[in-house]
Amino acid sequence: MNNVITKFNCALRMIIGIAPLLLTACATNGVNSIWLKPEGVPAPYQHLIVLGIANHPKIQRAYEDAFVQAFKAQGLTARSSEALVPALNPKRSKTIQTGLLRAGADAVLVTHLVAEPTKSAEPLPVRVNTVPEVYRQLAPYYQDVYFKVMRTGYYSGYQELRLESNCYDTKTGALLWSGRSQPLDPNSEQTIGQVVAQVVMQLRDDRLLALPRADRQTQTYD
Repeated sequence: MNNVITKFNCALRMIIGIAPLLLTACATNGVNSIWLKPEGVPAPYQHLIVLGIANHPKIQRAYEDAFVQAFKAQGLTARSSEALVPALNPKRSKTIQTGLLRAGADAVLVTHLVAEPTKSAEPLPVRVNTVPEVYRQLAPYYQDVYFKVMRTGYYSGYQELRLESNCYDTKTGALLWSGRSQPLDPNSEQTIGQVVAQVVMQLRDDRLLALPRADRQTQTYD
């Protein structure tokens, strides 16, 4: 994991051009702005694909590799978006869901860095009751974020960077879970690494992920 995070940091500084940091490292405060499907999750998910959205292939691969390793550490089957090629076409985003099903995934985690134009005046809530309408289905969310991130200057003049991760059911394309990190410090390997682990553990705590076999013997889902 450390090697993956080092590559992430180097690529991030190179592509986004971070010099004197405007960010505050918050490595221990966990995930916030968490939205969980009100009706609950049909069943814990075991086979995931990680889909990173970035304006450079190195950044995308770093997102995906970090999460894939973290999911595998939890005893899950996880793969990067390479499993979706050639279905990964932002102009035909509805084909992504078909590609996910063909790849045998039951859930997909979509993750990207959100560039905030202003600093938060106060801490964000841990839980939220609503999300933007475009978040609710995989296809429109992916298309919206992709073209936003690829727009020239998206990462210029930001005040904070947060890692946003959304988890979708591959059969329905419906949003199951959404969360954001505290502001990131790309110069800190510990910060980035902890955020990835925290997202995965939060997904597990919110009962979206299948428990490792050893844990299943001592814990059951209600």
